[in-house]
Amino acid sequence: MRKTLGIIFKVLLVTVVVVWIGLILVEYFRYQDNEPMLVVLKEETLAYEDGHVYVYWGLGYKSITYERTSIYGKEFGHVFIPVRDTLPNNS
Repeated sequence: MRKTLGIIFKVLLVTVVVVWIGLILVEYFRYQDNEPMLVVLKEETLAYEDGHVYVYWGLGYKSITYERTSIYGKEFGHVFIPVRDTLPNNS
């Protein structure tokens, strides 16, 4: 019985991780196509003198859209990416 529960737990854990990774990939490709995120847990709008920054939080990832005169672009990454004053050169 205990061995069976251990196997069931491992299968469920692997299934959850695979589904989560799949969700991140789907969200990333939607982000690349400028489509809205499917899963948004939290939404923030930060107001600046020269525009706004929109932050959308997902399940372990977030999307940031900059609509400011000093910075215009978007980012997708883990939840710890900061809201920037300037974008890196590759964006």
